[in-house]
Amino acid sequence: MKQFIQKIKNIQLSILIIPFLIILLLSYFFFTNPNSANQFFEKINPFFRDKMSSLYLIVNLFVFIFSFFLAFSKYGNIRLGGKNEKPKYSFLGYGAMMFCAGLAGDIIFYSFTEWIFYVNEPFIQSFDNPMNPFINKYSMAQSHSFFFWSNYWLYLVLAVCFGFMMHTRKRTKQKFSEALRPIFKNHIDGLLGKIIDIFTVVVIISAVTCSLCFSPPIITNCISKLFNIPDTNTTTIVILLLIFTIYSISLYNDIKGIKKLSSACVYVFFALLIYIFFFGGKTQFIIESSFNQLGVFAQNLIPLFTYIDPTRELTFAQDYNVFYDAFWMTWAITVPFFIGIISKGRTIKQVILEGYLFAIPGTLVSFLIIPNYGIGLQTSNQLDILALYESTQNMYEVVGMTISSLPFKEIALFMVSLSMIIFCATSFDSISLTCSYYTYKDFSKQKTPSKFIKQFWATLLILLPIAITFSKASYENIQNIAVVAGFPSAILIVLVIISGVIDMKKFLSEKSNK
Repeated sequence: MKQFIQKIKNIQLSILIIPFLIILLLSYFFFTNPNSANQFFEKINPFFRDKMSSLYLIVNLFVFIFSFFLAFSKYGNIRLGGKNEKPKYSFLGYGAMMFCAGLAGDIIFYSFTEWIFYVNEPFIQSFDNPMNPFINKYSMAQSHSFFFWSNYWLYLVLAVCFGFMMHTRKRTKQKFSEALRPIFKNHIDGLLGKIIDIFTVVVIISAVTCSLCFSPPIITNCISKLFNIPDTNTTTIVILLLIFTIYSISLYNDIKGIKKLSSACVYVFFALLIYIFFFGGKTQFIIESSFNQLGVFAQNLIPLFTYIDPTRELTFAQDYNVFYDAFWMTWAITVPFFIGIISKGRTIKQVILEGYLFAIPGTLVSFLIIPNYGIGLQTSNQLDILALYESTQNMYEVVGMTISSLPFKEIALFMVSLSMIIFCATSFDSISLTCSYYTYKDFSKQKTPSKFIKQFWATLLILLPIAITFSKASYENIQNIAVVAGFPSAILIVLVIISGVIDMKKFLSEKSNK
């Protein structure tokens, strides 16, 4: 009994209760007033997407540049842990967890769909000039996809700040607010710290909600084609509950379970890519288009960072550049914490460079193979994907038709469904674990969060996605959630980086004075 009371005293009840009540209220709102809920986000979104758009781009560019400074400066040699600390995970095991934790099933959803969203945009079509075949609407659309899905620097820079706090400074409070202690000092122990931590948990749930609303409908469509069952919201909710069951079981084995699930995810995902590449009948087209698109991407890298269209004649920058920066920033509130946990024994330089070497190429491979298979079908008139989307306005059905065009379509449908389910489960067990760490006042007295706390967060993370699925929120409304949550996240990201550098500078100064 005494031990139980001690455990209760070590739990930050405000981190449990307040987010729980917020999510219950939002879920109830989406269940009972779905139209009003959707209209609410439509009304508040223009301020953040339009008026504050430059902030997202400036923060993103700053973190990208700063990542290289951090890696190659004097701070890059700081080891996360003791001087002789060895990395706990191999390069491949470490990379697999990093790759899977930060992408969920979104990488597959967008690999199939993103070029379709872009090619009919007036901004992208302006590059479709017959006199300059090197750059066309397809290569320009792909360049933006590469860029939007390469923003791992937002994870990596914060990961080393959190890793430094946990493993080098050995702070026992594993919370977002604790990373801001060098700036706010003891104020973090009061109301300010509680507000920051409650806010970060709500942002985490917003990020999870966006991902768990994008991916399962594709799984539903594939499964409905595979087993001839109805493609309905009810089926999608069943898929969400299946994902919940898988990541709940994985959580019971802590990081060991996450590592196994991540490895399985990588194997299934790359098996899917190999299948499409070699058996889809578009191998030569994929190779040649990829070389062309990578060249266009390299040529336009700086404009991709800075394009905002101040005249507002076209809305592409606000609709996509701003959305993706905000989307990554909401995820940057949680994923870096997990990467920081598993980075013990690595130097700051190793964390950043290994992240770039493993995560970004893995993402690019997906955005070279899957979209170019679809573009190959479109340009060879084998399947008019753009006309299909225009007539149905159902992206999930379009993806299902694209997958069904592969030989042995049953195998393809199964592989896509399986890889997306495992991707989602892998991301959300790591997020549940991160939230579980947030819950404790002092983490020095135990090795891992309790099973009850982990299951509490696993359950809470699934509630809002189910409610939004029930409300039939549109793709645009789900995007709005990310853009709104991304604004304060951008400010917190900058504060964590400043705080981390202050602490690293102090650490090196203390070390040199010994």
